[in-house]
Amino acid sequence: MQPSINDWHTKSYEIPKAHLLCPPGQKMSDIKFTSFGTPQGVCGRYTEGSFHAHKSYDAFQKEGLLQNCVGQQYCVVAVTPTVFGGDPCTGTMKRLAVEAICD
Repeated sequence: MQPSINDWHTKSYEIPKAHLLCPPGQKMSDIKFTSFGTPQGVCGRYTEGSFHAHKSYDAFQKEGLLQNCVGQQYCVVAVTPTVFGGDPCTGTMKRLAVEAICD
């Protein structure tokens, strides 16, 4: 069973983090989907929601997140509006959906 977005929902006064993990013996080869805002769906079928930071995917390139995750079985990504290009809707709870390719 694939995790839904709500499984990764967090409430924290610290900087929340997304933990990406591949099955044993596999490593991340690429990031297929990234959306910071109000993404919908489940792994394999994510879509951007009504509010989406348009630089969500680019952040993996610019902030070095892709470099930190590709080739690893596990990586951690800080989830803050500044990392993903700003707050797409002030006052709305945001989520980060990331789909990594593991092989």
